[in-house]
Amino acid sequence: MRKWISITEKRNFLKWFLDNHRLKSTDARKILEFIIHRPHLLENLSFVDKIKPREKTMVVSSMQSDESGFAFYDRYRKTEDVSQALHDLTLNPSEKVNLILNFYGKLLNHRYLQMLDSPEADSIHLYEQSERHARAAEALIEKISHEQEIERVKRQIDEALDKNDRFLFEQLVSKLQELDKKRTG
Repeated sequence: MRKWISITEKRNFLKWFLDNHRLKSTDARKILEFIIHRPHLLENLSFVDKIKPREKTMVVSSMQSDESGFAFYDRYRKTEDVSQALHDLTLNPSEKVNLILNFYGKLLNHRYLQMLDSPEADSIHLYEQSERHARAAEALIEKISHEQEIERVKRQIDEALDKNDRFLFEQLVSKLQELDKKRTG
């Protein structure tokens, strides 16, 4: 399941990345700038966190990363030559390309996480959403159950009045008052 990220969002993120990180490979900066200025390449660009076999993947690393400065995977071939990657992008502008960025703190960076096309991130989002829905459903069930209990006690009060049972009436009235306090408190 791929999430859609606009060309503008991708461009802005890549500009932010280049403005805020020094890259190990100066040529890698050139290829990112090349991509930034070509909407058709941005359209086919996906940010990922793992190399995907059988898919083109470009890896760019900042100085703070332990990874190599640049790598380009085309199916099962790997090259660290930026000019070959640039040549491939120029010859195949409509092909999908994955991009992995390695920089310090990337897993805590909200900009990066929003760009990331990751089934794990989608799963986490769906899990959090289902947890919120479950809590809302539990609260609604509790509220309905509480209101049904109030209605049941009110019927019992009416029955106690009909039977002229003062003792039961007083017990039920105090129970109703407790239920009202729980509802408002």
